[in-house]
Amino acid sequence: MGIVKIYLHNYLLTMLITDLPYFGAISFLQEVAQAETICFDNNAPFSKMSFKNRMVIATAQGPLHLTIPIVGGRDQKTPLSQIAISYDTPWREQHSKAIVSSYKRSPYFEYYEASLKALYDTKPDSLIDFLTSCHLWIQQQLKGKWQIHSLETFNEDELQKWERQFHPWLPKNYDKIANPIKYQQVFEDKIGFIPNLSILDLLFSVGGKQAYQYIKTPTI
Repeated sequence: MGIVKIYLHNYLLTMLITDLPYFGAISFLQEVAQAETICFDNNAPFSKMSFKNRMVIATAQGPLHLTIPIVGGRDQKTPLSQIAISYDTPWREQHSKAIVSSYKRSPYFEYYEASLKALYDTKPDSLIDFLTSCHLWIQQQLKGKWQIHSLETFNEDELQKWERQFHPWLPKNYDKIANPIKYQQVFEDKIGFIPNLSILDLLFSVGGKQAYQYIKTPTI
């Protein structure tokens, strides 16, 4: 994931080209909040053990990885835009139940519970459709100012000028980030502070307004 600067109609804009994750870790939203324009690379190949279909939340027992199952298994290299969600297991109910169980006592969860449940009540065929809905839901709750554009709106010459990087944090190393955002977590007294969880953890703990202020602060 990399931030690039482009000139568009004589205005200097900051653009971020990146993958689209399942809600996204806090560090990912920090990068997004610094940009004015976001382009999601939906043609990048699916990669296993990534945040493309996984997020990490806190529970009383420690971190919990929630994974969206996909048709064809996780070892495929199909472009993200062509990945279909598998409904062989009741993953929507399981994820929703896990979120409620973990965050029902958090200070701000009640403000988001109904609309989040409505999101999990949908049954899209495409993974990209569900991930897009998750991102737009988060942007709405944070009142994020970034604009989302398709890479297809830019020509090949423009794309070749931009350095392509990807977010370094994965489900296997998400908590190794330096200088993480710190706040009071639901189970901190029991299991300690866990850095760089899903943005949902920050949202439910401090509310949308404060969460946006946190992620708008430039990383050190």
